[in-house]
Amino acid sequence: MALAVASAGFVPDRPDLGHRAEGFDLADPAFFADSLDPAAPRLLPPAAYRTLAFAELEDDAVWTRSWLAIGLGAEIPAPGDLLPFTAGHHGLHVQRGVDGGLVGRFNKAQHGGCRAVPLQCRTGTKTRCSFTACGYSRDGAVLPAGREGPTPAMHQYLGLRPERLLPVAARAWGPMVRISVDPEAAPAEVPPDGLVARSGETRRAEYAANWKLAAQALAEGERLEHAPDSLHLSGHLATGEVAAIAVHFPNLVLIEARGETCAVILQPTALGQTLLRIGLLGRDGAEQGDLEVAWTAWLAEIAARMAPAVAAQAALMRPEADRPLPTNAAGLWLQRCIAARVRARPAATDTQPLYATAQGRGC
Repeated sequence: MALAVASAGFVPDRPDLGHRAEGFDLADPAFFADSLDPAAPRLLPPAAYRTLAFAELEDDAVWTRSWLAIGLGAEIPAPGDLLPFTAGHHGLHVQRGVDGGLVGRFNKAQHGGCRAVPLQCRTGTKTRCSFTACGYSRDGAVLPAGREGPTPAMHQYLGLRPERLLPVAARAWGPMVRISVDPEAAPAEVPPDGLVARSGETRRAEYAANWKLAAQALAEGERLEHAPDSLHLSGHLATGEVAAIAVHFPNLVLIEARGETCAVILQPTALGQTLLRIGLLGRDGAEQGDLEVAWTAWLAEIAARMAPAVAAQAALMRPEADRPLPTNAAGLWLQRCIAARVRARPAATDTQPLYATAQGRGC
C-alpha cells in the first residue's frame, strides 16, 4: 500500500512512510549502488528522474540541507529589494536590509490563499498561480522596493510583520547570494576570488530535463579536483575554446572562458523540467567586452550543452526505459553527493499528528 501511495503523488510527503516508487525503496543505498561504480559510471534508475517520490526525497535530503545559490547580489542593490526563490516545496526570499546586508526568510504565503495544498499543486510541477510566494507556485521576478518601503506585491512574501517570519540563513558568496534552510548546515565553501557581477541582470532559460541531468550536461569536462561540496573540471566550449568549470553542490555551475564567467543557477520547476537563472561575472578591474555579445554567446553555449540532457530526459520518460544510460564525471560526483545526503539525513521517527481534535484524534 505504501508503494501505491508514494507513486500516486497526490498526498503530503510522509518521510516516516519512506520514499518508494516503481518497485524501489528510493532511500535504500542499493538504489544508488550500481550507478556509483567509477569503472562504469551511469545514471540512476529512471525513477530518480520522473517520480514525485524521488523529488520528495530530494526535498528532504538536498534542498533543505544544503547551501543553495539563488541569484546575484547586484539584483537587489537597494534597501528593501526582494529576491524570491523556491527551494523544493519551500517558498523563500532574500531582502536587502537597510544596512546593506541580506535578510533571508520563509515567505508569509506558503500555501497562498489555500486552506490546504490542492491536489494539482502536488504533482511535482510548479503551478502558475497568483500567489507567487507559495512554495508550490512558480517564482516571480525580483521585486524592487518602492520609495516608501515595501510595495503591495511584496505582501505575499512579507505580510505585515516580516520580523516574525521564520528566518533563513542568507550570505553573500562573492557576487552571488546563497541561502540555507538548515540551521545545522556547515559554512559554505570559500567563493572564487575576485569575481564581480557584470550587471544586475540575470536571464532565465527553461529546459525539459531533470535538474540532475541539467547539472551534469552543463558541467561536461574532465575531472581535475574536488572538495566536499564542489567539483572542478576542464573542458571546451562548443567553439573549441578552453573552459574551466566548477560545480557547487547542489545547484550552481560556473563556466569560465574568454576572460569571463557564466554563472548558472539550477531550479527544478517540474520532475523533468529545470529553470536556469543565468548571470555574467567578470574579474574585478578587468576590461570587459560588449555585454550583449557576451549574452548571445553564453546563451548559445548553454543551449548546446543542454541538448543531451533534454534527449536523456525524453529517453528516461519512456515506460520501457530500463537500459542504464552513461553519465560523465560531474554526473557521477553529483549522484555520490545526493546518495551521501540521503544517508546522512535524520531518520523520521515521529508519526504523531501535527494537529489534534479535542478528543485527541489527528485531524
